[in-house]
Amino acid sequence: MQQVPVTVGQWLGHINWLLLVVIYIGLQRDPVKALVTGAFAGLFHEAFSFGVGVGISGLAFVLAAYVADRIASVIVVDNLWFRFSAVAAGSVVNTAARLLFFRLLKLELPVLAGGRSIAATIVFDLIANLIGSVLLYIALDRVFIKDEAQRVRRMEARRLRIRR
Repeated sequence: MQQVPVTVGQWLGHINWLLLVVIYIGLQRDPVKALVTGAFAGLFHEAFSFGVGVGISGLAFVLAAYVADRIASVIVVDNLWFRFSAVAAGSVVNTAARLLFFRLLKLELPVLAGGRSIAATIVFDLIANLIGSVLLYIALDRVFIKDEAQRVRRMEARRLRIRR
């Protein structure tokens, strides 16, 4: 007996929970923590990929962490649109990097493609990650309460360093 309807199960299969956590950490404006989290997420994912394309997921997660950190370092306001832009960019970079490296290395595409074309996979992953991020980030914000003033000061100091 199936507990979740097939259509809901298919959409949940497109949500990349590790990627959403990596992007959330990347939005905290700490580049070292973001890249380390991306590396560990890649290692964790590779541990369960059974040796197919070793290193590709790690690189994709680190690229997504880098993109989220760069977006966080440029945009001052922390709101829903800011998070959507980071999730959208991170999701597209992650999925595109994975599919690109699988194609370049002439490996069989993973289950990630789900039998769809590459463009459909990127679009479905993007939409599912955006929807999943709203719910996940609300929960993570409640767990990780931040000192807002300290975060703003760090962001401004970093912005001044970049301009010099």
